[in-house]
Amino acid sequence: MAIKTCVDGHVPYGNYRRAASLRRATGWSDETARRAVRDWLQSDLNPAVQLGRLASSRAQIVALYNLYNSSVDLPVRTRVIEGQVTRMLDGADGDDELCAAGSLAVLHWISQEAEQRKPGQTADLIPASGVARCLGVEDMASAEAMRLLEAEGDHDLCGLAAILGSSMRTLQRQLAAEGLTVTDLRLAARQQRALRLLSRGLGLCQVAAEAGYADQAHMARSIKAACGMTPRSIAALFKAAPGSLQEVAARP
Repeated sequence: MAIKTCVDGHVPYGNYRRAASLRRATGWSDETARRAVRDWLQSDLNPAVQLGRLASSRAQIVALYNLYNSSVDLPVRTRVIEGQVTRMLDGADGDDELCAAGSLAVLHWISQEAEQRKPGQTADLIPASGVARCLGVEDMASAEAMRLLEAEGDHDLCGLAAILGSSMRTLQRQLAAEGLTVTDLRLAARQQRALRLLSRGLGLCQVAAEAGYADQAHMARSIKAACGMTPRSIAALFKAAPGSLQEVAARP
């Protein structure tokens, strides 16, 4: 699931809201929802969350949060302006308290992580291999393949199978049993490299080339499909002066 949300984006809002209704029926409170979101975020590889881990300040995190909410097609949009949180209906027939609590928990959790960093400490993405280790599934074929892709760069099916001591057919079958393909894994690894390079202020063409995309257009489609945001808007936000972060995040 962590790889799929990394490549394909988060679950549709309708599914999110139905899940909230089911949890409410079992007695969940806002605090229960916030704790569940904190647990989930520790294994979330989607760019919308991963970029927050690379942010250098709360202002940058808030700007990223607003950029995501304005970029993705959401029936309820959450925005933070001058410290005040607003929830705007944009197609939904009403808000949901547990959904609202979950959305704010995302912002709070990522901001708290940034505030707890020691001066000069460099933040980084959570690797897929680290998520697999945390979930106790590091022996799965997808985890072993991602570990190679993250450590050594891009490999095709033939290369991965050879290094893992497997046949191509066997590796494909193992990944299929996990709901994944080699293409999914390569896209996820490529995307994570691109996010890290974008946060460092590199030009878009250079990021696309170094991350392993065929060209800048392929990178843009991949990242936008995963999180709604474009590489250009992400790069602009990380390059922006602190005083202009809200302005950058407000751009379409």
